[in-house]
Amino acid sequence: MLTWLKRRLFGYLLVELTGFSPERFFNMCSVHEIELWNLRECGHSCRFYMTVKGFRKIKPLVRKSKVRLRIMKKFGLPFFLHRNRKRKAYAAGLTIFFLLLYSLSLFVWDIEFEGNHMYTYDTLLKFCETEEIRYGMPKGKIDCDVLEESLRTEFPEITWVSARVSGTRLLVKIKENEVLSSIPVKDESPCNIVADKAGIITAMIVRQGVPKVRVGDTVEKGQVLVSGALEVIGDDEQVMNVHYLHADGDITAKTQYQMVRNFSPYKTIDAETGNMRNGYFIKVMKYSLLLLRPKPEGTTWKLTMEEEQLHLFQNFYLPVYIGRITGKEFISYERPYTEEEKKEIAETINDNIKINLLEKGVQIIENHVKIQDNESQCQVHMDFVTEEAIGKNQSIEVRMMQEEPEETINLDERN
Repeated sequence: MLTWLKRRLFGYLLVELTGFSPERFFNMCSVHEIELWNLRECGHSCRFYMTVKGFRKIKPLVRKSKVRLRIMKKFGLPFFLHRNRKRKAYAAGLTIFFLLLYSLSLFVWDIEFEGNHMYTYDTLLKFCETEEIRYGMPKGKIDCDVLEESLRTEFPEITWVSARVSGTRLLVKIKENEVLSSIPVKDESPCNIVADKAGIITAMIVRQGVPKVRVGDTVEKGQVLVSGALEVIGDDEQVMNVHYLHADGDITAKTQYQMVRNFSPYKTIDAETGNMRNGYFIKVMKYSLLLLRPKPEGTTWKLTMEEEQLHLFQNFYLPVYIGRITGKEFISYERPYTEEEKKEIAETINDNIKINLLEKGVQIIENHVKIQDNESQCQVHMDFVTEEAIGKNQSIEVRMMQEEPEETINLDERN
């Protein structure tokens, strides 16, 4: 690659050789380290390529070997400039082009984050915008050290940041902490454990508090399962005092879910007609140009777009996007779902709900699905018999016991 670029930068020639002893000439060129390449025989002559610098050295070698050389073609930048020396507009356009490239190289046209898993690309990009770092800003205004410190301060889970500007790109490498940054503070406020849904208790483990139900009991939503109020009973069977604590325990119950989902009994079919439209678009910064034939009146099309940002080198990105647009014509019509399709839709709806329940830690014991049709819609009735934790904390209003006033005897009182 370097040799190819050097030849075109300094120029090279296609030369034809004729004469009595070309072998002697080639041997002398080899001794004097004059570069020749692509040597081929053309009848009574030979043709080869050589550099301009080498051509200037071969005059004594030509005289000694008694051959003749004729320049067939000239290649490279020096000859190109010489041929176009009078084309001022061309030279001006070329100069403006390189000046434009230099101007674009002073700005950032691409921002890339690497190593982020907890925080999305959009989240980090919006934060950079709040720090006045965005596409199209001058590279000299970016302080990488300040950006690194800001990211670590704003996002506690980011433990290491490395930011650098390469070409026209801002590259930010991130390492996130996989361990919790802080230990949650344990809640010790007084509370009861109440049922957040109705069910039949199947298991109870009470670590703190007073159980109010037993395994096998049927409970309603909002019913107290474990009390955080511990009553102190005196000898006279009266409540003398109440100690309040944070009820703690695991209560599992058998519960039920009954759900109904509706969907249309008709399926919309998009059938392609085979007609296509292809076009292109180009976007420069905020301006875009669309090259696509207008669609015929009364037709419907689906358009797909492929976009790519132009770059000269690996890290020299430009604010220019080009893309291809593909349009396919289609017509839409409706038809009733078949029984098999209705079953598939019902199974899909049921599976999605099952996944949602399992993600919440609900164990599914039984599952029944039924499809009902009417004129306007189809209904999917789903019954789930499940087992899950039903306890949730409910704060207690602490009330202080009123002390009875002590009886006093006045010694000065006369009977």
